[in-house]
Amino acid sequence: MKRIIRPLLMGCLVGLFVTACDKAEPYTQYSISLLKPATSNLPMSFLYANQTSDSLVFYSSEAWEIENMNSGSWVTINGEKSGKGMAIIRYGVTFQPNTTREARAAVFRIIASEHKDKAYTSFSYQQYATRVDGSWGNAALVKKISGSDGSVISLSYDNFSRPLTLSMKTADTERSLTLTWDDLKNTVNIENSDRFVYKDTTFTMNRQLLTGQYGQYTISGVKNSFYDHYFLNSMATTEKAAVNRTVGGDNVRSSMADRKIEYRPFYMNDVYPVSFENALKVLDQFGEFYTQYGIFYNGKGSLQPDGEHLADSMAVYRHFSDGVNRYETYQLTFGKADNRATSVDVNQLIEGVSQCNPYLLLSMMKFARFTNVVETAKGRFNSYVVKTTQNSNGAVQTMTVSDKSGQTITYTFEY
Repeated sequence: MKRIIRPLLMGCLVGLFVTACDKAEPYTQYSISLLKPATSNLPMSFLYANQTSDSLVFYSSEAWEIENMNSGSWVTINGEKSGKGMAIIRYGVTFQPNTTREARAAVFRIIASEHKDKAYTSFSYQQYATRVDGSWGNAALVKKISGSDGSVISLSYDNFSRPLTLSMKTADTERSLTLTWDDLKNTVNIENSDRFVYKDTTFTMNRQLLTGQYGQYTISGVKNSFYDHYFLNSMATTEKAAVNRTVGGDNVRSSMADRKIEYRPFYMNDVYPVSFENALKVLDQFGEFYTQYGIFYNGKGSLQPDGEHLADSMAVYRHFSDGVNRYETYQLTFGKADNRATSVDVNQLIEGVSQCNPYLLLSMMKFARFTNVVETAKGRFNSYVVKTTQNSNGAVQTMTVSDKSGQTITYTFEY
């Protein structure tokens, strides 16, 4: 990534707003002003591998031309490449999904047709190798995961490789998500239902609505000199949903519950936020239940787009409706299998489908997704050994998880 962006950055800086005149002239005679693309006042846009549209907006005081400096067929400016001056020009720009597993850049230049040495501006579009969820741009889309314990996960996607539906079923758990993406507002709306068993009580929630806002956010402690990262920072319900509790088929209690899923930082001395590249939290709170995941990277890797990051350890804290708390910390090692080659975060299956968080499985909180598949997770109360086989494209074909007691579950992936 650095090989591409840094040289281009310096080259593009000179072209954000260029006016020129003959030395004898006391005023500006020729001008080209670039309005979009623009990121932190720089003439460039940054897109993920599955983002395929942007815009170009500029003003020219005289006849102009657009020159293609180095871009291939993967980017198209939807408009004429030359035109008259004294006008604001607005074009849509489309991109092919980046399936190369390498970041790429397209550089263009707008010049004054008759005074090429007097007025010009350069701009670029940078497209990452990974999607917004952290998977490769050519990651295989998982349609079904079947566990040898009878568990089943089914998924569907839109044309941008984003999940549309997810269902998860075990003997005592049933969860479903329906996702609607609004590209104008950069939001995702999620309708979910949930049924699970805790001790002798079955909890059922038939319909709950959450909304998440994608945008450019500053990551705690992660410095970037010229732009904030684009990601989903949190999801929350707009109103509470009814949750019914039954024991032996009899309804014993009904209540209202909301849900919130968000990143949280750790703090040093309860004052200073710790860099996410050292440690971060993901909180999922549902009514009286909540789960908090503590992920400890300890600076081993980068959370920049396309960066590789593997955690030393992960803590899972679960709080239940009766006040019971369960806490486990896993020391992690990783194999060679690439967790970005599969559309879902396969590491979320290690504790079993009934404990699998659907939002983390879909990698909606992308900084909790490790770039490789876990090989061992050693905890105080339980430990897991993971073995995988891969298809020729690197996507997981089978995943076998063995726990401390010797119980083994094999998950088979269908694409």
